[in-house]
Amino acid sequence: MRRHRFTQSDEYAHEADERPDWRESYYFNWVDLDARISGFSTIGLLPNTNKREFVCALFYDDEREVHFNEPLSSISDDLSESLTDGVLSYNLVKPMKEWRITYRGKSLNADIIWSARFPPYDFGSGSGTSWAGHFEQSGVPHGTVKFSDGTAVTIQGYGERDKSWGSRDWHIESWFALHAQFDDMSIGLRRDVVKGEEHPSGGISNIDGNVPIKSVKLVTETHKESGIPIGAKVRIIGRDDAVYNLKSHLISPKSFARFAREFPGGTTELYEGMAVHECKELGTTGTGLLEWLFTHPK
Repeated sequence: MRRHRFTQSDEYAHEADERPDWRESYYFNWVDLDARISGFSTIGLLPNTNKREFVCALFYDDEREVHFNEPLSSISDDLSESLTDGVLSYNLVKPMKEWRITYRGKSLNADIIWSARFPPYDFGSGSGTSWAGHFEQSGVPHGTVKFSDGTAVTIQGYGERDKSWGSRDWHIESWFALHAQFDDMSIGLRRDVVKGEEHPSGGISNIDGNVPIKSVKLVTETHKESGIPIGAKVRIIGRDDAVYNLKSHLISPKSFARFAREFPGGTTELYEGMAVHECKELGTTGTGLLEWLFTHPK
């Protein structure tokens, strides 16, 4: 499969087709285990429905704060105006190199510089249900989180970001996504299930480049009482036939957010949390993301 080479222009807006679910999306996450702070943030722009989507989740100690906002307004030609709702804002400092994320919330404020550490890579075509173009990149986010009691905590860790655009179907059977950051490498993947068929995508990256992912095998662990997904065992094989077995679990019982959306055919649930990953082959522990989407038909 041919891999696309992304350029700085892909950081900016792309021309939308006519479909109402066409979406330009920016996403970032971060984990600092020593500071006990992690989180993620995403902004989606839907020019054909004049809607924007803002999400920011911050997890600290055993607490969490989640911001969710979907304002209806036309999408500005000025990207800087589109990427803020007055609470959550993104600022592109240097294409493919650095972004700034600011959040002014109820119980805390955050100012995070998200700096790249590896080159961006093509995430692949996936199942064809969620993007026309999609690249991801490992980084070293750092900054400050200030709480309402005046306490300020400096964070420095690892994280992943993605940029995607195209028509998105939120109501496929299921998907599973994972980001795992280690000192010298990063794994980013997603496995869609559409009409009973599995579609893996993603890559294993380092400072020199990336290897596309060939296959993903998943066993999900759920909470005994609530049924909420809390961990996973994942077997990942790259195009170079390298194998990585990960045993993963949420950082804390509250280091996740749940989102639900009804549609004519039923309800879709999305669970997104920050996690710790133990890798058998690397003999070390990393940090990152666990994410599950489940569609429940009527």
